[in-house]
Amino acid sequence: MSAADGPVRFDPTDFGTIPSSRALRSWMRTTRRQHADRSFWEIFEDVYLVLFTLAMVGATGGNVVRHLNSNAATCTSWTCGQLTSWLPWIVIPLLLATTIRVLLAVGPVSASRATGFWLLATPVNRASLLRPAYRLVIASVTVIGVVAGAVIWALLGEPWFDVIEAAVLIGAVLVCAAAATVWAQQSTRRSKWALRVSDVLLAAAVVPAVFLAFRPGEDRFTNHIITSTFTGREPRYGLAFGEVGDAGGLTSGQVYLLLLCAAAVVVGAVLAFLASRMLDRLGRISVIAGGELLAGLAGAASSLDVSMLGDVIAGRHWRLKGRVRSRRGRGADGAAIVHREFRRILRWPRRIAVAFGLLVVPYAVHGAGFHVLVPIAAAIAGFIAVRPMLDGLRTACRSTGLVRALGWDLRELRVVMAVVPALFTIVWAACAYPAIGSATSCFAVAAAVISGTVRQASARPPSYAGPLVTSPMGAIPPGLFSQPARGFDLLVLCLAPVLFNLSSLWVLVIPTVVLMLMFAVRPKTD
Repeated sequence: MSAADGPVRFDPTDFGTIPSSRALRSWMRTTRRQHADRSFWEIFEDVYLVLFTLAMVGATGGNVVRHLNSNAATCTSWTCGQLTSWLPWIVIPLLLATTIRVLLAVGPVSASRATGFWLLATPVNRASLLRPAYRLVIASVTVIGVVAGAVIWALLGEPWFDVIEAAVLIGAVLVCAAAATVWAQQSTRRSKWALRVSDVLLAAAVVPAVFLAFRPGEDRFTNHIITSTFTGREPRYGLAFGEVGDAGGLTSGQVYLLLLCAAAVVVGAVLAFLASRMLDRLGRISVIAGGELLAGLAGAASSLDVSMLGDVIAGRHWRLKGRVRSRRGRGADGAAIVHREFRRILRWPRRIAVAFGLLVVPYAVHGAGFHVLVPIAAAIAGFIAVRPMLDGLRTACRSTGLVRALGWDLRELRVVMAVVPALFTIVWAACAYPAIGSATSCFAVAAAVISGTVRQASARPPSYAGPLVTSPMGAIPPGLFSQPARGFDLLVLCLAPVLFNLSSLWVLVIPTVVLMLMFAVRPKTD
């Protein structure tokens, strides 16, 4: 055809009938089976091991939860009733915010680059091609929501009927959030607004947690009634729930929750169905980006490198952002590096919002009556909040050329680049002080957070140069399994005097010695 004949138009009769997505998937399944290099029994052995492991973990965890439910059910004080009343306003916003952020980070609907190139670019219906991945996401969110809701409400000592209701309600609410993220994935503007909504939900969870922490409480380990840490008032006693009128009957609250569960299930099913009909509106670039992120996370998980997981997520964030506004630096020598680190942290303000939103953890644990666990909960939450701010230190410790270009010794560079995160840790620990309740314990928590995060950020990658160790999973590097423990070992060491209830002198001395030794030793690079 010459140019004078006009533009080329697609005619299905020239290429044959466009296959349906079901026929295309059936053909791909048949082709894969023809080229499979593993027998049925080899696959069955792996599946059996996975199912056996899940059964063992489920049985063990279920037994532990059942015993904790029986022990917590003995608490009939007014404090326990207040905890059950306020906990949904803490847990549900936290789960919603986490679900929205995680799903938007990976898609939620994703596909590999090969699928995006060979299948999504064809005239085949895109919604039908993406529907299996979408169903997997919805099923995963439902299972996670049901399990999380059941475990949390069981730990409160609630009757099993209430536990089932709460599990179904949380699962349905998370399904609604997952369907909303599919709608938000269709455009960048919607995704940004969805992330802002998750930030608001995270902040909303802080309010009831702080209010609960200010109430008079009871130590759930010793069952001793204590006055409020903040107000000094004695608690009152009362019934947490309405009494059952007759045997086998339901309270008005249980009936209301049952109706709410039914409505949430119906709304969740409708939204999930509507979202499945809109899958053809998803852009191929956003779908492939999620698949690449999952592939990168799988590679990082295979090396058991927790920091690499954050690097993969941060790399995708900056690739989508594209560019930022450059600003002139200030100061000289170490002051210049501190200023640049400060500007780098401010370029991702959502991390700061999430970090302060994690203050809900120590306040919620304090309000729940688990006062012994408040320091360790605050340390873990602070670790998660501060660790993303040390990406610059991690980059410098993994790049020998960058350290030479800066002209600093790596030990001195680690001290300088830890200044801004250390200041943020002090502010974060000061905000958590009312929940921790002790200045020395607050110092131990801050020291544990900064020492643990700096150690993990400056840790060298696993070395594959030495001899490998034989294991049932194959040959592995000797230091591979120590990767996830780096950072958390110092965190536990700094909190040991607090957990063992030692004197205030040891609570101050041990974290101080750990900090001094960590910053005095030069990190290894080879």
